Amino acid sequence: MITLENRFFPLRSMVCFLVEGGIILLSVLASLFILRLKGDMSIISSEDAILRGIVVAFFCQSCMYLLDLYDLKHSHSWGEIFFSLIFSVGVVCIGIGLVSYVVPEFGVEGRMYYLTIILTAVFLLFWRIAFDYYLTQLAPKERILVLGTGDIARMVGQEIRKRERLGFKLAGYVSTDSNKDHVQAEIPGKILGNLSRLKEFVTEGGIRKIVVAIEERRGEYPVREMLMLRVGGCNVLEWPGFFEKLSGRIPIDSLSPSFFIFNEGFRKGKIVLLLRRIGSTIVAVAALLVLSPVFLIVSLLIKLDSPGPILYSQDRVGQNGRIFKIYKFRSMRQDAESGGGARWAAKDDPRITRVGKVIRRARIDEIPQLFNVLRGDLDLVGPRPERPEFVQNLERLIPYYSLRHTLKPGLTGWAQVMFTYCGTIEESKEKLQYDLYYIKNMSIKLDLLIVFCTIKIVLLGRGAR
Repeated sequence: MITLENRFFPLRSMVCFLVEGGIILLSVLASLFILRLKGDMSIISSEDAILRGIVVAFFCQSCMYLLDLYDLKHSHSWGEIFFSLIFSVGVVCIGIGLVSYVVPEFGVEGRMYYLTIILTAVFLLFWRIAFDYYLTQLAPKERILVLGTGDIARMVGQEIRKRERLGFKLAGYVSTDSNKDHVQAEIPGKILGNLSRLKEFVTEGGIRKIVVAIEERRGEYPVREMLMLRVGGCNVLEWPGFFEKLSGRIPIDSLSPSFFIFNEGFRKGKIVLLLRRIGSTIVAVAALLVLSPVFLIVSLLIKLDSPGPILYSQDRVGQNGRIFKIYKFRSMRQDAESGGGARWAAKDDPRITRVGKVIRRARIDEIPQLFNVLRGDLDLVGPRPERPEFVQNLERLIPYYSLRHTLKPGLTGWAQVMFTYCGTIEESKEKLQYDLYYIKNMSIKLDLLIVFCTIKIVLLGRGAR
């Protein structure tokens, strides 16, 4: 497991990606070798084969990424894996065909082309079967003991169990004598016992990491036990930092203001902010030039589909609470909020027009916000701005909600790639947890990761309403 921008990223996913890239490249070279053994010396050179292998790997692995085959947190059935691999190979066929049409000299001789496709599909299928068996049966797992049995411990345990395929293993829970930390809810694991046997559990279970998930420090906090284990070589962690790295979000219900005041992060260097602004402006200008034909086509379709303006604007809350106008392609009826005031879009919302369903799913309705980026209202990446009507209520009901406004909002954000569309108070609360993670760990590397993930979200039309 590696750490990037204060979050755990599975090394196994990276290894899987690199191995499969090698398998695809070897499939191309194996096809070349087999045909040469049969006496066909008229095919391409080894150097050209390597180049074609890289192109095949690009198309195949891009499709596998879009189909979540590198998200090892989730298990896939054999049927899903088989379908995904066949689909990816089909994308390779289309991709190679397009490249060969644009660059005719790139074309691959028929027999080598078909042999490469067959070998790639077979080798990848056998590799995936073997790799899945390794993940579930053979791969070492870091056994983690959770100290506590309350709501926080339950929340930590749930996140650990979601990632067992990535190398984590919930060893169990140890209860404390604190009256406020008895079992309060069903927890996803076994309660091994109490503090009196803590050292025994650590020794017999081969525990090297303990997460302290106790809500209340006053009273019988196990300082002595934690100190002895830490000195003995055990890694003892407080739950907020561990949970943040594991889930990519900062829980807010159980955190005191001191976490935000004294914790590392939340500081915004002037150089980083300047680079983000320059990068956002360059991307916005380039995108507007490239997407100008889309503007014309969408504008015409909206005008033909329903009466009303092509664009519409809304007040949104920006940095430091400043109100600004955000622009979108109109995707709802002109009278969408008549009589009812502002409200969140719902799934299968009847107010959405026929063209609106398409452009919302593909996020095309957001394109005019590139002008907001140029004006300085938005950056390319940041917390998505909300409407003032919603913000007033959310700030009253959700702790730390106003911290979202310490940073310039964005066209896309960490919450958008990690969470779905929010339309309730509870969903807004969970979305805020991802926004706070981004504000705490903001960097150019994290911005690039968010942009990369956004491309996948847009291509697959996920999370739209």
